[in-house]
Amino acid sequence: MSQIKRILIANHTHHDIGFNDYQGVAARQHGEFVRDALDLIESTADRAPADQYRWVCEVTAPVVRYLREAGASEQERFRYWQSRGAIDVAAMQYNLTPLLTPEQMRRSLYPVRVLREEMGISVETAMQDDVNGISWMFADLLPSIGVDFLTLAINQSRGRAPRPFPGGFWWEGPAGGRLLTWNGFHYLFGRSQAKLGDWRFVDESLPYYLDTLEADESFPYDTLYVESTHPMRVDNGPPDARMAQFVQEWNAQGRTPVLEFATPRIFRDYLREGWADALPTWRGDWTDWWADGAASSAYETALNRSTHEVLAAAETLGAWLIAGGRSPDLAGEFVESVYESMTLYDEHTWGGFSSIDAPESLFSRAQWNKKANFAYDAAMHSHDMLTRNARAVAGTLADRIPEGRFNLGDLDTEAAYPSDERAELLVFNTLPRERTVIVEVPEFRSGGAPAGMLESFFPRDVPWGGPPHTEPARVRVTVPAWGYAFVPDDAGVADADLHGSAEADVSTIENAAYRVVVSHADGRVLSWYDKAAEREYADAMPEGSFADAVHEIVDSPAGRDALYLQDFGSWDFGYWQTDPPFERRRAETVQGVEIVREPGLIAIDVTVTLRGTRSARLRLALPAGERVLHVDWHIDKSPLVAPESLYVLFPLRMSAESDYLADVNGVAIRPDVDQLPGSVRDFFPLRRWVDAADEEGGVTLVALDAPLVQLGGITTNRIADEFVPERAAIVSWAMNNHWMVNFKASQEGPVKLRYRLTTHAGACDPVAAEQFAQDQSVPLIVLRDYIPGAGRQGREGHLLPVVEAPQAEVTVKPASDGAALLLRVRNLTGHEVAMDLSPWRRWGTVTAVTVLEGRPVSDVDDVEDIGEIVEVPPHAERSWRIAP
Repeated sequence: MSQIKRILIANHTHHDIGFNDYQGVAARQHGEFVRDALDLIESTADRAPADQYRWVCEVTAPVVRYLREAGASEQERFRYWQSRGAIDVAAMQYNLTPLLTPEQMRRSLYPVRVLREEMGISVETAMQDDVNGISWMFADLLPSIGVDFLTLAINQSRGRAPRPFPGGFWWEGPAGGRLLTWNGFHYLFGRSQAKLGDWRFVDESLPYYLDTLEADESFPYDTLYVESTHPMRVDNGPPDARMAQFVQEWNAQGRTPVLEFATPRIFRDYLREGWADALPTWRGDWTDWWADGAASSAYETALNRSTHEVLAAAETLGAWLIAGGRSPDLAGEFVESVYESMTLYDEHTWGGFSSIDAPESLFSRAQWNKKANFAYDAAMHSHDMLTRNARAVAGTLADRIPEGRFNLGDLDTEAAYPSDERAELLVFNTLPRERTVIVEVPEFRSGGAPAGMLESFFPRDVPWGGPPHTEPARVRVTVPAWGYAFVPDDAGVADADLHGSAEADVSTIENAAYRVVVSHADGRVLSWYDKAAEREYADAMPEGSFADAVHEIVDSPAGRDALYLQDFGSWDFGYWQTDPPFERRRAETVQGVEIVREPGLIAIDVTVTLRGTRSARLRLALPAGERVLHVDWHIDKSPLVAPESLYVLFPLRMSAESDYLADVNGVAIRPDVDQLPGSVRDFFPLRRWVDAADEEGGVTLVALDAPLVQLGGITTNRIADEFVPERAAIVSWAMNNHWMVNFKASQEGPVKLRYRLTTHAGACDPVAAEQFAQDQSVPLIVLRDYIPGAGRQGREGHLLPVVEAPQAEVTVKPASDGAALLLRVRNLTGHEVAMDLSPWRRWGTVTAVTVLEGRPVSDVDDVEDIGEIVEVPPHAERSWRIAP
């Protein structure tokens, strides 16, 4: 509790890539704002220091784009005024959601290196605005690249900020990174709440906030840091000369507190010098309340999640090419542009401010078309990269059979599409450990379209002048770590362990690991039985049974206001409505229950009538010889603009006191324990997996398509301060349209919701969970129609030196300059992991680099200086550049 003597004003534009302007227009404007800000800085440079205008570039991507296009003179202008403290740029590429993978997060920081090394612009601080959190990994990543201060300006509409608020703390990362952090007011506070810049309202509005803070014991500071945007164009708005005039006049009148334009660096220095030792240390994930919006576009969100895996596989294959002395066709800036498209889908702006009130307007449709296109664009370019790299690597191992010719209908099939009985499947494993997997044999396309997508990813029975459709076949193949294997396409799968029976009232399927029983009467899953553990795992909850889909509506004429009541006049910008009148239904009728037998697979298909859909079919499948249950919902969604949700339930016959572990942004977190206070407990955004376990054992679930899960039951709008599960349950929150702006008003059409489950003894092992999730998420790359090259590298082998690190996530990619590989190792455990780099030293020169691929870092120097065995600290990551 202290008198506030000074207000530091950070003037900036909030970067919504869209929302109140079309995405392309907004991106162009942001560059213009940098130029306009420099003009305003220069025009006020002769004023008293506090009155001199300052501008903050909130994110890096538009700055890099503008300065590259503007050229050397504008870069010099920026450097000059930055050296005088008048303009600054923060380190985040965009305002990001928790949908990003660890590699996306690393790549999102690459513009920092461009600014520093290409343009001579320093970057020391970071901002994340609007979004209700930021991934825990950034508490390690930012300090590792020399960024030592982070400010968040949370918009508490449909969310919350941690308390005390506003306030500072030291944020400790999973690996022990330490980041000075400010949990600040909404970015509209300065101009829109306190009314700074407007003489008509400021004397009425500002004193309330000052009095409130000065009476608050949790706010001991004599300086208030506020962000301020344009008074009308609060998002994507330009610098405002009126604010510069207002500050000068305020100070000239001798008013208090003194107003001063500032940057995050100026406020950082104030905190560090006066409060560093007094601030608390918080450790945990800043889990984002706004992640629920990702379920408003289930198909595109699932598509982008798939692209995460495809692009990673493409980069691994590109590294194999470099290891073999070749360069990928698509590399460098092209790859970075694909990452940016993928990240722009995962960025926080989904669409227009009119998306709910005017969903059919040109503005709303154009915004969504552009947003969705980020996902489609990233997907198709990633597939092209994967295809080119896979074909190039395959060309070093085998000969591809000749292509056919487009058949106008005048040729026999055998003449148009020649095959070769010597041809086999060539399978690539892009993970650094051996895998034995059942793969589907791709359809024979004889070189037909599309050239930019492998046959294994293209839908069957789309001939386009190609060969006639063939029935699916599967083979089991074992592929070495970071390697390849040939297998005949008719090798088949030993499936003697698969059994099924249909009785009058139930159907049963089983393999060596599990037995699943389904009721004919209501389609409920009656049993998922683990044979080895002799334990039943399927249970029921009030809303439905194991694997049920449940549709929910809000039974109130208030609609979305029954969930959250927007009120910009309130301190938090609105009010959560607890216990809304939800009305939930599982399947209303069962149209059919059928046992389906396919090569290497036995399944039960349950077709139901489900409110909110045109059609709905559940497939429960057991593959031969694997401890995995497939749960796939095939939904044809009917549109509904009124608020709704779709859940898939997984109640588990386990203790209600079960422990949960969730893979959030690649970090295994314990709900509550590993979260900042005030961050969301109602749901969790998964990267890949979640686990529930009691003393006897547990279940790991991998969500391939839908990232949001609720734990312990359906918890929508609980607005819980603590995580207190009611029962053992994992609930996939697959779809919703609860937002009142930005996200889609409704969604329709076919969508798949795929889940993979396994069981384990004892407590959850996050390493085992991650490996199971990788096996289900990372596809083996299957190419057909290759004849193994005589005398080449044999029928199987490794294409890179193998790193023995089962307790770490190990990835490779081409270095940014294309002249070397980058090896990344991320420790998944709470203890040190030893890395033996001697195989790489025999292969090439090994140099430790930063996450930005920059100069060697001091504590992990060249391998020759520290020996061949490197210890990676708990939860930490290391990167090495390896030049052949």
